[in-house]
Amino acid sequence: MAALSKSIPHNCYEIGHTWHPHCGRAFMHVTQGALGESLRIYGTLYLIAAILRKRKLDYYLNKLLPEILQSTSFLTANGSLYILFFCTLRRILGKFYFWSPGFGAALPASYIAILIERKSRRGLLTIYMANLVTPSSKDEGNF
Repeated sequence: MAALSKSIPHNCYEIGHTWHPHCGRAFMHVTQGALGESLRIYGTLYLIAAILRKRKLDYYLNKLLPEILQSTSFLTANGSLYILFFCTLRRILGKFYFWSPGFGAALPASYIAILIERKSRRGLLTIYMANLVTPSSKDEGNF
């Protein structure tokens, strides 16, 4: 998403959301796409898991939908808040720095998204999200 070799003199439209020049509209597009994909992913996942675990009717009526919506909110928030912080940091700082497009935007977005998810899943998600924002060995040559 963010090419660090061209990031310094460019704005967030040229680097982060090339499909629309306005940050607010790009945020809405990402939110809409993330919500649709999250519902599809978590709806299928939780339904299959419930069927395989042979849950009772009470679970389907009272717990399945809230669990799907909470996990969907987590994934949607992570995607949409990333682009929000991406643009916000660019506006606050005036330009991109080597840390701002990736780690600078992903850290607060992931933190807020993790707070939305169920407490029982937060520990594993924290490790997973930290792994996503940490540059891998193949990415280190781009700095």
